[in-house]
Amino acid sequence: MPRANLALPFVMAALLGGCTSAATSSPLASPSPSPSAALGSPSSGSPSSGSPSSAPSTVTSGPTVVAMGTFHRVDGDATGTVALEHLADGSFSIVFEDFKIASAQHTNVVLVPNADVIKDTDVDPKKIVDLGPLTGTTGMQDYKVPAEMAASAMTYHTVVLWDTAMTHAIAAAPLAAK
Repeated sequence: MPRANLALPFVMAALLGGCTSAATSSPLASPSPSPSAALGSPSSGSPSSGSPSSAPSTVTSGPTVVAMGTFHRVDGDATGTVALEHLADGSFSIVFEDFKIASAQHTNVVLVPNADVIKDTDVDPKKIVDLGPLTGTTGMQDYKVPAEMAASAMTYHTVVLWDTAMTHAIAAAPLAAK
């Protein structure tokens, strides 16, 4: 019985915090706590030591946008925005919104360390992280950053739509930290 009483304040804070933060604040307003801080905090204090207003900072209710960008033309056209999201489990994801491109044929989503890509020669094929084939030509799309790249995800600064058949950049979206 005491175990249930210990968990209840954290569950309630998470539920209330998730609703409150979604309605009153933006995930862009503050940086995400580190995954170890988010995972370690609930066990470090007693349930009576924290108030419900302080609990949401220790409970991650969803992804946090850490960087954003907008597609621009390189050798082809694509429109939409890109967000690098830090997920509650410590992993990262690239999310396209309002995305549109003429064709997804032979097109992969890749990350490069460059601040931007203006021409094909800006991309060093040895330094890309390939997130896989483009899944569609319009709308919202998610691409998981490989787990082994999570520690260095913030060192990749541009999302590129890469034509794998012709080996050139179609469009690029430089990411700016939020």
